[in-house]
Amino acid sequence: MENAPDNVVTEAPAAVPAGFDREKSAAVVLTWPDDALTTQAARWLWAHLRPDRVWTVRSKGGIDVVRCRVVADLCLKAPPEIEEFVFMDRDMRPDAATEPFLQAAGDVVACEYPIPDMRAWGRPGAMHMGLVRVRRKVLETLAAERDAAGRPIPLFFFPRTADGTRVTACECGWFAERVRKAGFSIVRAGWCGHGN
Repeated sequence: MENAPDNVVTEAPAAVPAGFDREKSAAVVLTWPDDALTTQAARWLWAHLRPDRVWTVRSKGGIDVVRCRVVADLCLKAPPEIEEFVFMDRDMRPDAATEPFLQAAGDVVACEYPIPDMRAWGRPGAMHMGLVRVRRKVLETLAAERDAAGRPIPLFFFPRTADGTRVTACECGWFAERVRKAGFSIVRAGWCGHGN
């Protein structure tokens, strides 16, 4: 297992307990910019989720606002029996150390993975969106929120400079802050490889 912290469980459990129900879950896999997916991610997704509930979102040209809207719409319009969504970036490399991610209880469960500045995981309540499980109730609650002008607030959003020309942060912090303000829990569990 590549670069896993010492406190991460590295052996797979015998079975994933009932907390994660493949029949009530769907995966949204973000495959931009090249419509690719790691072999490890494909195998893991097909082992843990129904193949008809593994959805890919593609976006040519890296138009982040558009792909954020597509992801939000896909989840909010999903069949009502889907109670939980697994969001995964195309370059994740799940293995046995990822299994605790499926077992953990929480409204939002984030799996740790290597990022350029690992200190970002050290902040209390920090999460990143490369591999995360989100309960449908969280998405529905956040989607119902409105700004001061009565407009819907995006579920996923990349903060930008005042002139809109440059992204200043990823959607991770934006989403985590909204989740906490709405009173939902965020937990971290498991470890996942990351990168091409």
